[in-house]
Amino acid sequence: MFCPNCGKEISDIASVCVNCGSKVSSHTQVVDDKPSCGWWWLGFLVPIAGLLIWLICKDETPNRAKKAGWGALVGTIVSVALVILYFVSIFVLIAIGISLS
Repeated sequence: MFCPNCGKEISDIASVCVNCGSKVSSHTQVVDDKPSCGWWWLGFLVPIAGLLIWLICKDETPNRAKKAGWGALVGTIVSVALVILYFVSIFVLIAIGISLS
């Protein structure tokens, strides 16, 4: 289970978080937070969705949110790199075309 105060993973039988020292209720609901590649791919293919998932779910399901956030970050970097590569290749083709004529 995860600490409701700091979000760090703690033992299911713990009464106090070893990271922040806050009391943990025995009634804390255990949330299935197994990350899958699907969250990463969603963030990669639709970076704004990955960012929103990270912002909304980072407290309740930090592992899933982290996967979606990383996917969004990588997707954004790849998109920017492809746009830069596209414009550089257009300028190179224009320069070659001008120098040949």
